Amino acid sequence: MRRTDLAPIRRARLLSGLPQRQLVAMLGPTFVQTLPMGAVLCRQGEKPEFLHIVVSGRVGLFGEWAGDEALVEMFGPGDAFIVPAVVLDLPALLTGRMLEEGRILMWPAPSFRHQVRSNAGLAHGAMIQLCDNWRLLIGQLKDLKLLSATERLATLLLSLAPPGAGAVRARLPGNRSLVAGLLGVAPQSLSRAFAGLRPIGVSGGGREVTIADIGRLREFTAARGPTKTKEQTPGRTPRATKRASRPLIRKAA
Repeated sequence: MRRTDLAPIRRARLLSGLPQRQLVAMLGPTFVQTLPMGAVLCRQGEKPEFLHIVVSGRVGLFGEWAGDEALVEMFGPGDAFIVPAVVLDLPALLTGRMLEEGRILMWPAPSFRHQVRSNAGLAHGAMIQLCDNWRLLIGQLKDLKLLSATERLATLLLSLAPPGAGAVRARLPGNRSLVAGLLGVAPQSLSRAFAGLRPIGVSGGGREVTIADIGRLREFTAARGPTKTKEQTPGRTPRATKRASRPLIRKAA
């Protein structure tokens, strides 16, 4: 493990409550590995051999079904993932794959389970991590139920945009196909969602997106609510239409 690896590991919510000396001793069985884009960390349906913490780069969790796959969630430096599968010693519900080259902390699953049972600080960190994941999952389910693809895309762009006012640029966390999976839409629907945001100044191609006025995008997302209809697009008056609920399609890892 490089000396520079310890800072992002230390920032992980899973480990943030542990004293430095205790943390270093606990990480004795672990190692950090540099992995290329596309490397598989865990596979859906198989018991994970390691708990993973992202040191650098970005990891995607993919759901697979009948030859298709969709990006369910992404993780960056300081994020731990597949904690439930490791703690419960059960098969992973999703496949973890590197979205870009990066360094990953590999914590042998038996060692992590032993430390969770014997160390109250780590057990508390695991509880905090799972609470964060639960709230993230509920937020995603609410968005899938209540927001249109255009509204979900607008929310994602706001989360990616740098702070400030006026014109800003944002970089998508992956190609358009990955982003479509993350938002729970088909690639064609994502293209229509970008077209729906064009009247309020969203443009660009590939992973680069230009937002002409971040304030207008914030106003658009702030205006959403349970009375807004799926048909509403920027600049169009909503029609009084009954909202149909969609089936749940995601599970927690």
